[in-house]
Amino acid sequence: MLHIERTEDTPEVHFDPREGFFSVVGRSLPENAYNFFKPLIDFTKQYVTSQNGKSTNLTFKLDYFNSSSGRFIFEMLTIFEESYKKQQQVKVKWLVDKDDELMIEKGEELKSLLDIPFEIEIKE
Repeated sequence: MLHIERTEDTPEVHFDPREGFFSVVGRSLPENAYNFFKPLIDFTKQYVTSQNGKSTNLTFKLDYFNSSSGRFIFEMLTIFEESYKKQQQVKVKWLVDKDDELMIEKGEELKSLLDIPFEIEIKE
């Protein structure tokens, strides 16, 4: 399991490989995005190689993320996309408030770039 507490500039991260549940919640503006996301990328790579047909659910509820965070979020999603192409069950849920046009747009952009089940859920 990988758990990182939320800070003012980084999201809460909860990756539970036994349950196949991965979540990223909050704001992502780390001073050094590489240092923050490298353990997440490494964990994701290790997980997909040992997934063994397990269903994986990814949930993102981000208030905001900067461009460097976006690059690593996309990299993480492409790792899951490769897993999905190998017949693994993967589903992405992008949770966003109805008034948050920027995050709706970012979710739609990611969805259009990936060949993976990707649901944008707009909350009232």
